[in-house]
Amino acid sequence: MRALSVFLVIAFGFSWAVAYSIHATGGMGAQGPLGSLGLLSLMMMGPAVGALVCMVFFDKGRRLAAIGLAGFRFGLIVRWTVIGWLLPILICALAIGATLALSGQAPGDPAAVIAAQLAASGEDLPMDPSLLLVIQLAIGLPVGILFNTAFLLISEELGWRGWLQPRLAGLGFWPMCLVVGVLWGIWHAPIILMGYNYPELGWTGVAIMAAFTTLWTPYHAHLRERGGVIAAAGLHGSLNAVAGVSLLFLSVPQWPWNGPLGVGGLLILAAGLPVLAWLRRGQKKRAA
Repeated sequence: MRALSVFLVIAFGFSWAVAYSIHATGGMGAQGPLGSLGLLSLMMMGPAVGALVCMVFFDKGRRLAAIGLAGFRFGLIVRWTVIGWLLPILICALAIGATLALSGQAPGDPAAVIAAQLAASGEDLPMDPSLLLVIQLAIGLPVGILFNTAFLLISEELGWRGWLQPRLAGLGFWPMCLVVGVLWGIWHAPIILMGYNYPELGWTGVAIMAAFTTLWTPYHAHLRERGGVIAAAGLHGSLNAVAGVSLLFLSVPQWPWNGPLGVGGLLILAAGLPVLAWLRRGQKKRAA
């Protein structure tokens, strides 16, 4: 309990202190694109700082294994990381389909959305919007997935899945996922209250974010068990990249119809959990 307490105090304290600095300097976006990105990136380091401190003081003799960076074969890491990259593409695509079906809204024109975003930022279109979309999907998205994977490996995932998950494994897989998922969601509270992901929803947005992270956690946790923290970082990195791009295919990406972050995404995630449970039962039988 002492180690868990130290981790949570550092993870939340560090990140929420950075979030307070964002609020104190005008809120989300007030620091300019680079400043906001820098502060958000710094906030994301809180769980990693907590994990590293606890690893040093509480995991002597097994420090790399304690954060999921040892004890896994290279082939398994590659296999499950690739699965982690692909899974959000499937889930986000299904979430967009569910959102369109439930909301009745017309599909968005992604090329037109990109053109509108550039116009709103005061930038000129460097090329035809359709070609820009192709470049975004063919080059920008894979690069974003790889970059996000690397950064999340040394930030959030090092804490939530790397260090915290095995510490709570004694609860059992599903109770552990519930605890980690709720903590992960509440950790986002300061920036959600400042309008991140769910503008103007306030504490309702925090509750939705907690539901979102709780439903995603079993997928992350399963990959952490199979391919270590690197595989879990691959899933998180792909999710962050793909979810934003998927919103281009919606004409009005606002709650509750904001694709992976909305009702459609929550329903698809919930529907996938019985499949995950079935897969886990099958793997346990084979292992036995």
